[in-house]
Amino acid sequence: MQVNKQKVIGLTFIHIMILMVWAGATVNAQTTTPLHWGAKAGVNVSSLYGDAVDDVEALAGFNGGLYLNYRFSKSWSLQPEVLFSMKGGETKNSLSGQAITTEYELGYLSIPVLAKYHFTTNLNIEPSIYFGPQLGFGLYGDANGREIDDSLADAEFGLAFGGGIDLLTAKQSTDLIQRVGLDLRYTLGLTDTFDVSGDPEAKNGVFSAVFAVGF
Repeated sequence: MQVNKQKVIGLTFIHIMILMVWAGATVNAQTTTPLHWGAKAGVNVSSLYGDAVDDVEALAGFNGGLYLNYRFSKSWSLQPEVLFSMKGGETKNSLSGQAITTEYELGYLSIPVLAKYHFTTNLNIEPSIYFGPQLGFGLYGDANGREIDDSLADAEFGLAFGGGIDLLTAKQSTDLIQRVGLDLRYTLGLTDTFDVSGDPEAKNGVFSAVFAVGF
């Protein structure tokens, strides 16, 4: 499996710029805003769907990256994330119409921006639900081990929604780890995964379960 170098260079630059902005905001937030950041990692269970796509089996893959959370009220926060996400699915017939089982393995740099609602409890746990748009950039793709980078759409748009629960672990504000949590999410792709004329429309659908650590 080979990665398109131009895409990786461009997307890595975007990634670094976003992280620099996050880092600067985090430093500034230590005294002025209710801001925290964290890392997350877990598993995707992904599939493909569409009017002409059927008999698809789900594939498991890695999902992980960084997030920034800005709490602008007692109950609401805004949470942008930068994630590496493995997607795809196994079809009984290839999307080009051939009667063969085809395993599509796809890699994305995903940037969701989530509106998050936090439930208040009297314990040191904090449940939440969230929703928001997600922009994904295609990094690589292969079908049965054959590179299909040129067939993968450069970008995709989707909607993410789900919920989670955080355990507030810090005893004081200077503690390194402030919280740990479990996050369950479904991301619904709204645009075509492949950019190939004449092929049936196929979109990504991904269920994610990740473990998060907040600082």
